[in-house]
Amino acid sequence: MIKAQNMLKFIDNKITFDYSRCQQCGACGAVCPKGAITFAMRDDATHDVVVDGDKCISCQRCVRVCPANKEEDYKGYFEGFDKKRYFLGYNVDDKIRRESSSGGVCKTLIIESLKNDLADGFYTLRRTDVFPFAEGEFYTKDNIPDYGDMPNSVYHTLLACRNIDKIKKCKRLIVVGTSCQLRAMNAALKGRADEIIRVCIFCKQQKTLDSTRFLAKMMGTRVPENRIFFVRYRGQGWQGIVRVNEAMLPWNRAASLPFGKRLWTVPGCNVCGDPFGTNAEADISLMDPWNIRRPNDLGETLITVHTDCGMELLKSIGTIKLEEKSFDDVKPALDLKDVWRKQQLVPFFRGEKCSDVVHKAGMAELWQRKFLRNFVEIMPRMPLLLYRVLCHFLPDTCNKILSDKKQK
Repeated sequence: MIKAQNMLKFIDNKITFDYSRCQQCGACGAVCPKGAITFAMRDDATHDVVVDGDKCISCQRCVRVCPANKEEDYKGYFEGFDKKRYFLGYNVDDKIRRESSSGGVCKTLIIESLKNDLADGFYTLRRTDVFPFAEGEFYTKDNIPDYGDMPNSVYHTLLACRNIDKIKKCKRLIVVGTSCQLRAMNAALKGRADEIIRVCIFCKQQKTLDSTRFLAKMMGTRVPENRIFFVRYRGQGWQGIVRVNEAMLPWNRAASLPFGKRLWTVPGCNVCGDPFGTNAEADISLMDPWNIRRPNDLGETLITVHTDCGMELLKSIGTIKLEEKSFDDVKPALDLKDVWRKQQLVPFFRGEKCSDVVHKAGMAELWQRKFLRNFVEIMPRMPLLLYRVLCHFLPDTCNKILSDKKQK
C-alpha cells in the first residue's frame, strides 16, 4: 500500500496525495475503476486518501476529477453581483420551514423537483444514524425522499461525492453541493445527463469534527472517541439551534468563535475562494441571511440566482414562497469583502509566490488560528459569555492587513 504525501498528482508512475489541499469531497474514490482508492479517517474525522499501488492502473481519473487540482481564476469574480437576482425563500408549510435549516428551501427543491417531473434525478445527502450522519444519495421519482430523510446543515466534513457512481443516465439531473463538490461532479459526471442543474450550498469553510467537539464542550457534554453520539445542526427557526447528545445551544452563540475566527477549518478550504459556486457553474446558491434578518421562529434562505435555468426552476415550485430583494438589501449578508479576503490568501496556502503583504496576512492567519484553537482546547469549559468576548474583542490581524492593502 502507498500512503503518499504530495493533492492527487501523478509522479514517478504513482498517484500521490497532499492532505493540506484535500477538500474532502470523496470523488476520487468514486471514479476509480479498480477500487484502488480508499479513505483512512483521522482523529478529526477528515480523511487521508490511500492508494493501493497493486490495484492502481495509472488511468489518472482521480487526478482529473480532483477539485483541488484546478487552479481557480478569480479575476472579475465580483463583477455582476449587482445584476443577479436575489430572494428570501421558504417552504409555505410552517412546520417544515421551522424544522429545516433556513426555511427548508433546499429540501423543498429536491422533493418537489422529483414529484413534479422537473428532474428525473437528484444527487444530494441522505441522513444516516451513525457518524458522519449523512452520505451521498441518488434520488429519482421512484425513491422520492421525505423531509426527514435528508439532514439539515452538516457542519463537519463528509465525503459527499463518494457515492456519485450511483447516478444513472438522466435527461435532467440536479446536483447539490458546496463549490468544491460541484467542481468534482462537473468533471466526473460528463455524459451522465443531457442537462445538469447545479445548486450550490454557500461555503467558506468546512469544519473538522474538532469544531463539534468544541461545541459539545461549550454545552457541557462531549463527543466520545468512538464517535457514537447524537448531533443535529440547525432547525427550530432561524438561526436555529445545535444539539449534541441531550444538550443544546442557539446556533448564533455556538458559531461565533469557530466560524467567526475560522477555527478547525478543513485544510483544503484554504485553497478555494468560490463560496457561491460561480466558477463551478452554479445555477443558484443557497445561504443564510446573516446581517439582514433577525432571529425568528420560522426561518428563510437567501437565494442568489445566477442563471435563467435556475430562475425557471425556482418559479416552477409552488411550495417555495419567494420574496424578491435588491442587491443593496442583501449585500450585508453576501459578505463580499470577506470572500475577497479569502481569495487573496489562496496563493499563500497553495505555496505559490505571493506579495509580502499577502504572506504577512497568511502567517497572521495561521498564528491566530493556532493560538485560539490551542487556548480553547486546553482551557476547561468557560462561561459562554467569555467565548463571545474572546471572539468579539480579539483583533483579526489578517483582515486588518488585507484591508490596509485594499485601501492602498
